[in-house]
Amino acid sequence: MNKDEYLHQLSLKFQETLGNNLIGLYLIGSACLGAYQEGKSDLDVVGVLLNPLTDTQKEGLAEKLDHQHFPCPAKGLDLVLLKKEAVADITNEPPYEFWFATGASWKQEEWEAGQAKEMLIFIELCRRHGVTLFGKTPNQYFAPVEKHLLADAFLEMLRWHQTKILDAFHDPEGQNSVLNACRVLAFLREGRLLSKSAGGEWLLSQEPGNETVRNALSIRSCRDHPDRRALISEEEVALFLLKVITAIG
Repeated sequence: MNKDEYLHQLSLKFQETLGNNLIGLYLIGSACLGAYQEGKSDLDVVGVLLNPLTDTQKEGLAEKLDHQHFPCPAKGLDLVLLKKEAVADITNEPPYEFWFATGASWKQEEWEAGQAKEMLIFIELCRRHGVTLFGKTPNQYFAPVEKHLLADAFLEMLRWHQTKILDAFHDPEGQNSVLNACRVLAFLREGRLLSKSAGGEWLLSQEPGNETVRNALSIRSCRDHPDRRALISEEEVALFLLKVITAIG
């Protein structure tokens, strides 16, 4: 099953399980920014609900979306469901109803309802660039996120990256940390939300001599580069993250 057919079937499974409680389903992440890479990118999906999920609906979704029953053609599926009020009335830590991840090489994870600053990034990315899988266009539901709130969310994301430098699962080669930091700088300086690759290219246009970023882009584009694990050191990643975090202030 290819990506497009998977997303179509995903939308149908949501509609079957949630019925009228589902009012919108959207593709975000690299796939909505034109930067999806077969076998390397994951699929990020945001859904909008009228009402809280019941336990039966949560169990039904977890079972139907399990990679073992419904194989994801991407690296994995990362899914978040939020109520309509959460994406329309923005707070500094928006509440979510359901957060779920599954994939061939991912440990399936399911988080109960909670609150997270990361939702701010999902909300604004969906408002600007989300691809509609079901329901109305994103701007019918998603309110703009103020810049200072997004800056706080990005700061938290970068501090998380500081704890995962060259982590064997999250970022074994360091490129995700570096390129996500580039995306943050592009937002802070120009208000743009870019993909990892576009963020790196943007920063190189500002700093042509930045070898850390150039190597991160090389890792991302040259999947089978024989020396890709040695292109960026732990110290380089740490210094670059610190530079961007300092810029946020």
